[in-house]
Amino acid sequence: MRRAMTLIECMVALVILTLSASIMVMAVQGGLAAQEEALSMTLAGTAAESRIAEYLSRSYPTIAVADITEAPGAIKTPTGEFFSYSYNKMSRRTIVTSANLTVPDFPGLIVQGYLFDVTVSDSWQGQDRKLVSLQRFRPWTTEEEGAVTP
Repeated sequence: MRRAMTLIECMVALVILTLSASIMVMAVQGGLAAQEEALSMTLAGTAAESRIAEYLSRSYPTIAVADITEAPGAIKTPTGEFFSYSYNKMSRRTIVTSANLTVPDFPGLIVQGYLFDVTVSDSWQGQDRKLVSLQRFRPWTTEEEGAVTP
């Protein structure tokens, strides 16, 4: 004797199938959103590191205190070229200040230099959000001025 599924059993199976499918779609959408966020963070990190590397490669006397903001779509590489289309929604702010660094392990030792603060932001849901913020210190060295080191 064969037994078929009743109408109620079919409806329950369809509800379970629909719920499973919707959960899988939501998981895929969440994964895609996380992937897009990771890409944005990676690109922002590249833009910030590029600016830091540009300043660190300069000789000390050519560095000056500055506050530079690059609007969305205007971020340039150290060679003056625009970054790819992927950076069009990002802006970058570079703040260069003269600073003194106190070395924790050597009380009383203060190193003169410049502090570079680079922040890369974008606009998300109508609000500015900070993607990456990097800080680096560039010390003044006596070698750069032609002096003999002690």
